[in-house]
Amino acid sequence: MSSVSPHLSDPPLTIHSSADPSQKYKAYTPLKLDDRQWPSQTYGKVPIWLSTDLRDGNQALANPMTIEQKTLFFRQLVKCGVKQIEVAYPAASDTDFSFVRGLVENNEVPADVWLQVRSCVSEDYITLQCSMICRS
Repeated sequence: MSSVSPHLSDPPLTIHSSADPSQKYKAYTPLKLDDRQWPSQTYGKVPIWLSTDLRDGNQALANPMTIEQKTLFFRQLVKCGVKQIEVAYPAASDTDFSFVRGLVENNEVPADVWLQVRSCVSEDYITLQCSMICRS
């Protein structure tokens, strides 16, 4: 169970989320076509989704998201059960840096969610870990 607020100033709402969102949906019934192989094949593992929706990038230079918009979007991704979220390129702007810092300082990141950030690194520091795990 987590708390999500539609607006930063509103009191939190209680959200009941499944520990395993993949259990929400039934598997599809494969097609059986005698002269074809692939329609009857199934994939037995749940995919790992990585959301990159919070990265504004060059496509949003004219109208980038605000910190409040990014925070609301982040909360919605968490509510949907996304466990890996690429949140920003903090070195790109004060907005991205403040957004990521706010997520961490305000304990917005559930224990089972991993944040990824983009980071420029030189060849000397290529081993720098660019995934950020927020735990207290």
